[in-house]
Amino acid sequence: MSRFLPAGCDRLRSCEIRRCGFFVVAVGCIAALWLQAQPYRSGWIDTVYAFHPGTGQNFGQDSAYFPRNIFGPPDSSARPDRPSASPEQICSLGLGGEIIVGFKGMLLRDGPGPDFVIFENAFFSPITGKVFAEPALVAVSRDGEQWLEFPWDTLTLEGCAGRTPTNGAADPLDPTSAGGDWFDLALLGVDSVRYIRIRDLTWWLKERPWHPFWDPTLSGFDLDAVGARFLQPISSSTVVPEREDVPKASRVLVASCVRVEQLGVGIGTPYRLYSLDGRLLESGTLLQELCPAAPLTLLVVGEQQLLLLRAP
Repeated sequence: MSRFLPAGCDRLRSCEIRRCGFFVVAVGCIAALWLQAQPYRSGWIDTVYAFHPGTGQNFGQDSAYFPRNIFGPPDSSARPDRPSASPEQICSLGLGGEIIVGFKGMLLRDGPGPDFVIFENAFFSPITGKVFAEPALVAVSRDGEQWLEFPWDTLTLEGCAGRTPTNGAADPLDPTSAGGDWFDLALLGVDSVRYIRIRDLTWWLKERPWHPFWDPTLSGFDLDAVGARFLQPISSSTVVPEREDVPKASRVLVASCVRVEQLGVGIGTPYRLYSLDGRLLESGTLLQELCPAAPLTLLVVGEQQLLLLRAP
């Protein structure tokens, strides 16, 4: 019995290969569409990209605990009047410390409502009746180089992490009952990020005894957990944002650190810091001074564009 070959197939073998190739492509397309159709998943950080401890406190930094003590949900025994106090549950960043964390193989997406939460061991003091807060600034990035910082209030500390106690009895990813400090990517105008940077601000608070959140025992931000409500697997279609055009500098300033008085602006003024090839290195609001790590940067504050040359 003869076997007929479909048109376009010179040999049976080549026809089978074409059929196989078509089948693989079809299955791949269906799988991609299926993945895109899946709802976002929730989860907890599982990766530390960088950790630069500060001074004054090293609680929970020992390798016997870190980084496992910051992975997973917050301490379930924590309450607004009874904070977590175990090195197995929290890690102190120290005064001026910084950590960059993320979700392996995942994008944190902007969804309805707040997108991610940071738990610290803030609590209501039985002595003052106020929240004992050791705040931190929070920034996010798509590529680990360009950072966008969440705006914050210098008086209320709104916009910082470390100001809201944890309710360990609640669903830790329920913004209405879990406590912790929640952040919405929509506030920054971005739809997805990969990296979260937490930078201690307690050092700044400790230097201001007139501040309503000042306390003589402040020792640095204590990280318990970071969770996300909208995670999506990273695919080959992920696009890295293009670099911004570099503004033109109007004057040059040689200094290791730039103080707000030199710029003629106040604390809390928004700024952007660029590399000379156009990469946005970081953005946020000014504290008392700004100390760029790179030797040559471009600082944009309001209408001012300054070329910063770090003094030796």
